[in-house]
Amino acid sequence: MASIRSKAVALFSIAAICVSLLSLLSFHLLPSYARLDPVLRLPSEISGRRLEAGGDDSVGTRWAILIAGSSGYGNYRHQEDNCLPFKPSAVSQRDAELVYYWLEFCKSPEGSSKKLDAQKELIDIMTHRMHVDKSINLIGKLLFGAEKGIEVLSAFRQPLVDDWACLKSMVRIFETHCGSLSEYGIKYTRSFANICNAGISNETMAKVSAEVCSQIPSTRRSSLHRGFSA
Repeated sequence: MASIRSKAVALFSIAAICVSLLSLLSFHLLPSYARLDPVLRLPSEISGRRLEAGGDDSVGTRWAILIAGSSGYGNYRHQEDNCLPFKPSAVSQRDAELVYYWLEFCKSPEGSSKKLDAQKELIDIMTHRMHVDKSINLIGKLLFGAEKGIEVLSAFRQPLVDDWACLKSMVRIFETHCGSLSEYGIKYTRSFANICNAGISNETMAKVSAEVCSQIPSTRRSSLHRGFSA
């Protein structure tokens, strides 16, 4: 029974990863001008065609460097039958790691160590991201109410924050109780700034963060081994 349960959990985890990543790749990683391509092309090739049209080479160059510097991409050109056929035309630095392990997962042979390693990394990435997203959203709701929480956290204003020392403190308080933001969580800088601008004290932030984050994922991305983000 325990074996069946563990297999079911593993299958559910893989299914959840696939759904989450397909959704992310389809709606967040691809810009409006990117179209599904029946031939999976190297980013350098895409970049070359864009240059011919007078476009910007910076994105293609970054992807070419990412691929050329990773031995796991040795057969990238010949894996279109196993991978999602899309053109990684413009992927943010924050999402590059996610795409890397997704391609490693979908192109590696079933049962291989590469596929298992990529699967583990994907689970760690998604676990960390979901933890950060959920934690900050809950903190916003507890501080400002269920209806206004998201509105306050996402409000745009200039300057970003009135008290930069407060912003640094809020980030560190969050990471002390909820784990590292990592590069992914830096996108919530404005949310922490808005918490400061709303006059929330360090004590209140610490209390709410501790309440929300009773547990921290045991992933290296959530670990503070590299220190605070601010």
